[in-house]
Amino acid sequence: MRDELVALLANYPILTLFVVIGLGYLVGETNLLGFRFGIAGVLFVGLAVGALDPSVALPEVIPALGLIIFVYAVGIHSAPALRDVLRRQGGRDNLLAAGVLVFGAALALGVARWLSLPAPRAAGLFCGALTNTPALAAVREQLRDRAPARSKSAEQATREAEDAVVAYSLAYPLGVLGVLLCFELLRRFWKPEFAPREEAPEIQVKNFVVKNPGVIGRTLGDVLRVHKDVGFVVSRIRHEGRTDIASSAMRLAEGDLVVVVGDATALERAEQIFGEPTEAHIEVDRSELDYRRVFVSSKQVVGKRIRDLDLPNRLHATITRLRRGDVDLVPAPETRLELGDQVRVLTRKDNFAAVREFFGDSIRGTAETDFGSIALGMVIGVFVGMMPIPLPGGHTVRLGLAGGPLLVALLLGHWERTGDICWLIPVSANLTLRRIGLLLFMAGIGTRAGYQFGHTVAQSGLGLVAGGAAVTFGVTLATMIVGYKGLGIPYDTLMGLMSGIQTQPACLAYATDQSRSETPNVAYASVYPLATIVKIVLAQVLAAWPADGGSGG
Repeated sequence: MRDELVALLANYPILTLFVVIGLGYLVGETNLLGFRFGIAGVLFVGLAVGALDPSVALPEVIPALGLIIFVYAVGIHSAPALRDVLRRQGGRDNLLAAGVLVFGAALALGVARWLSLPAPRAAGLFCGALTNTPALAAVREQLRDRAPARSKSAEQATREAEDAVVAYSLAYPLGVLGVLLCFELLRRFWKPEFAPREEAPEIQVKNFVVKNPGVIGRTLGDVLRVHKDVGFVVSRIRHEGRTDIASSAMRLAEGDLVVVVGDATALERAEQIFGEPTEAHIEVDRSELDYRRVFVSSKQVVGKRIRDLDLPNRLHATITRLRRGDVDLVPAPETRLELGDQVRVLTRKDNFAAVREFFGDSIRGTAETDFGSIALGMVIGVFVGMMPIPLPGGHTVRLGLAGGPLLVALLLGHWERTGDICWLIPVSANLTLRRIGLLLFMAGIGTRAGYQFGHTVAQSGLGLVAGGAAVTFGVTLATMIVGYKGLGIPYDTLMGLMSGIQTQPACLAYATDQSRSETPNVAYASVYPLATIVKIVLAQVLAAWPADGGSGG
């Protein structure tokens, strides 16, 4: 029966993939003493299925594809929030990441001395315990390239590279499971309270009488240009008894009524700019001017700034509110529209058809995206990941299939649009892509690591497994204790930071499921690039470290 099952799974990888995903979801939702693995259950089932036989392992392209999809989607989504995070505490977080990784390298060196491991195995152990494939690839390349200088034959260099891979494969599973275990145990011990998801400030409408001498006689555009990021939208202006849609060319006169849309703070700012608030509500008169909510689905609009649409002159209309995902926003002139945005447009009643045609107004836009731009961005990311980065001493490093796409996605998400190409991905489509990428990645790495892990542990690898676990738990506990107790970093942010330090999407998935917010994703993206580079450098330092150990265990 077992042989038939192995043959079936080996001959039909697509069946294996969906068996692992399906059973993994069931395992992840199972309540074990109040603990659920969530999407990480797919990884555990993958390890169990992979342990049946090496032929069951899914093709390497599956986890590689999943990893690229996941990190690219995270990068695009996290780019706007990342700017603020890096500005506030990016230096602190990246200094913490670099410090604990150096500590991890010292731990790996200590373990190597204790177990009498040669340098290649010490480097492989470090890469596996901190789950970084680009670092392992750099070690293998270094061992091969420097073989002549070390008086090593090509065969010896190949054997050393294989030693590094064996140590990596033994340390890798616990490099994932150990972090998840620390997350759960420390959560139960410290009992942190996750910050509730921040609710967007309530958007209100208020009327003001123009009384400020500093704005009387000036155009609305000139007034607003003086004040940066006012946080409100002027929707209507009543001048000499006639109400019209506000435009930047309108000249304000004393006694004019302006209708302002914004939160409480923005409305206080509007009062300082225009003058006195009034109990009048000219916006309730919808006999001529009215609003409609429409979906943004036209490619001619997506990715463009609201300012560049020139709606007052083009359609005699203005956008007063924007709903993105589950959040209502007051748009700024610099706000770029994304596929699936829902905008409230104020215009004349007889103009609704033109407005709908202009924006597209298709609900399909909430889930659709431009896969051409996504594919192009991923291609650029893969090329960047493959590019050698020179280091002092003649060494080179590569960011790999995770670091390259993530770095490119962060840049493209910051730029938002390049010419006719819009890099943004609708929120719902982004979440779907992330989940698909994670499923492919965890199912793939689970089946590929399962047999080697179980087989080698049963043979002679307990010492390497224990050594890798020591590095994993040492780095994780050091990060969590210093971050939470020493630096006061919130627990959800800290889980994202630790996932980024570990450069491990499976840990990030668990952190996101636990916190039920985007906070871990932003923290992950803030330290991932530096953590990848530091691990690549440290792994090569360990591989070149003078070894006084034996042949290894």
